[in-house]
Amino acid sequence: MIMAADLNTKANRRKLRELAAEFSKLERDFALWRSGDIDPFELSDRIHRFHDGISRDLYVLYRDLSPSHSVARAVVLQLLQEAEVPSEILSALEPAIGFMRDQSDEPNEERQA
Repeated sequence: MIMAADLNTKANRRKLRELAAEFSKLERDFALWRSGDIDPFELSDRIHRFHDGISRDLYVLYRDLSPSHSVARAVVLQLLQEAEVPSEILSALEPAIGFMRDQSDEPNEERQA
């Protein structure tokens, strides 16, 4: 059995920030396409680069997370609204949700150094 990654290590928190930044870049690429600043072919190239790079990294990082961790993270990121999660499950996930919220509120250690 493969153990889930410890997302609280400095290296994994750094990698998560990098991955989140890549999502922001891809989101901006879609905005550029919608505004007509890039054509569909350029957008397709950018999506392809994302898929071959950061997308694979995300898969490797998250493939072994338990469903409870995945759902808790989705709630914290507001990909799922709390109202969408049955109350008994939400209650059971509250410690993980609280932990993830606390982690996202911590100051960036690397910037302080």
